[in-house]
Amino acid sequence: MIWDEKISEEIQHRLTVFGWICFLIFTLLVVRLWYLSVFQEEWYKEKSERNWLRIIPLQALRGSIYDRYGKVLAEDLPRFRLVLLEGSMDVKEAQRKVKEILGEEIGFQVKDMSPGEKVLIEDLPLEKVIKIEERREELPGILVESYSHRFYPAEEVLAHVIGYVGRITAEELKNLSSSGYEVWDTVGKGGIELFYESLLRGEKGYRKVGVDALGRVRSVLEHSPARLRNSLVLTVDLEFQEYCYHLLQGKRGTIIVGRPTGEILVLASQPSFDPNTLSGGLTTQEWSRLVQSEKRPFTNRATQALYPPGSIFKLVVALAGLEEKVISARTSFSCPGFLEYSGKRYYCWNRAGHGSVNVERALAHSCNVFFYNVALALGPEKIVQYAQKFGLGTPSGLDIPGEKASLLPTPLWKRQNQREMWYPGDTLNLAIGQGYLLMTPFEVYRLLCGVATRGKIYRPHFLQAVLNREGKLIREVTPVLEREVNLRGETWDLLLKGMELVVTQGTGYACRDVPVNIAAKTGTAQNPHGKDHSWFGGFFPVDQPRVVFLVMLENSGDGSGEAAHAARRLIDWFLKYRGLTDEER
Repeated sequence: MIWDEKISEEIQHRLTVFGWICFLIFTLLVVRLWYLSVFQEEWYKEKSERNWLRIIPLQALRGSIYDRYGKVLAEDLPRFRLVLLEGSMDVKEAQRKVKEILGEEIGFQVKDMSPGEKVLIEDLPLEKVIKIEERREELPGILVESYSHRFYPAEEVLAHVIGYVGRITAEELKNLSSSGYEVWDTVGKGGIELFYESLLRGEKGYRKVGVDALGRVRSVLEHSPARLRNSLVLTVDLEFQEYCYHLLQGKRGTIIVGRPTGEILVLASQPSFDPNTLSGGLTTQEWSRLVQSEKRPFTNRATQALYPPGSIFKLVVALAGLEEKVISARTSFSCPGFLEYSGKRYYCWNRAGHGSVNVERALAHSCNVFFYNVALALGPEKIVQYAQKFGLGTPSGLDIPGEKASLLPTPLWKRQNQREMWYPGDTLNLAIGQGYLLMTPFEVYRLLCGVATRGKIYRPHFLQAVLNREGKLIREVTPVLEREVNLRGETWDLLLKGMELVVTQGTGYACRDVPVNIAAKTGTAQNPHGKDHSWFGGFFPVDQPRVVFLVMLENSGDGSGEAAHAARRLIDWFLKYRGLTDEER
């Protein structure tokens, strides 16, 4: 019976193996069941919920932006759109039913929005919203959704300051996805909207809706509205801004007005654009037409355009000459209308000459020959050094993006960039704000602020205050002193006296009979591509400066002309509608 024993052992062995296999299978099933019920509970729960539950994200609200007097500069206005939940019905069928209910031909703008949604009509009038809501049962899977639309009441007047909003780009999403941004979100696209994106952006909302097996909406289970967080108050004076903007009508240029301690009241740039058209979305052709326009409407001429400053740069040369004691109150040079140097004549703008002039008369009449002599004695490096003391050549930190910095040429710069040596003629060009020297109007304005405060350089800013969602103040911006240019009192006295004479006796005659003491400087910048650029800037009252201003007009001739007359009008407006106290006058 050996054979029977072998068969029995074999059967027993197989039963043992089969038992272990069954035990192993059972164990694996138990472990799998435990894994699915414990570790993947949420995943399956979410997947199950997707069959009957939809979560619809609601766009985050943006805070409003106000001027210093509470006038609205940007706000979110409610609008309505018609949305189709994907899977509930075919798009063409949805369009047919909507037309039937509205009883009229209607233009559909079908596009994808957030996942699972298609927009049928982007901007649905209120009377049509009412019709849709009255017959909601006939439109399963179709919702009327409210959303915010950014509106800019000032239109093109403040476009370069406020900026606009638009759909987030792939590059922006890459940088902002960690902050909760998604592909259908909108973000700031320039100006205050971009610079203070983190403050202006509110909290997203959502809506949970229950759907049946066909994807038709049966109930709204939960609704969490989008909420704003902060609103901003700017230093801008909208009424003053509008007046200055219209002074630029038909011209290319900029006007900047502010307080010497940093507040910006006006920053107007022409040509401009209407941010409302951009926040609503443009076609590729419309966008290309704007971007490629020779008027360059997107360029903020105050902070992004570089020009030769012309004679207004003589302020830096005068300060350097006086402080380095190259000249003094008693120094005078004879101006026959030109300077003879190394066998070549360098002309004054007044070919008849100014006769014998000291620093005060040289500033008043903008005598080139006087500043030629000062610059030759100083050298280009020393002139640039004094320009840099006032922060020229570096961005000011103004709270809108895209600010450019001056090109301050030196012999080293020319060797490295032009592969040429520095000639005496380069120094003479630098003396009168020409040649390789380029500055933004905002840097010239900042120089004037530094002169008005006798060397105290404050950080310029548009933001005045931050409000919470209830409109209560949570942060206020105060002046920040960034640097101080320490010069002798005599240096400041002589410079300011010369700037006063610009108005009372010299090239700034357009402002001569204004009922307040003004210190100013004209500038005419030669332009190889057309008529000269016109500069006029200054501040008032001289003894206690409260307002600093700058006008720069492209292709408008000498600074004593159009720029000075525009400055006269803005000063008159300010004195009439904003005014100064008797002590300040």
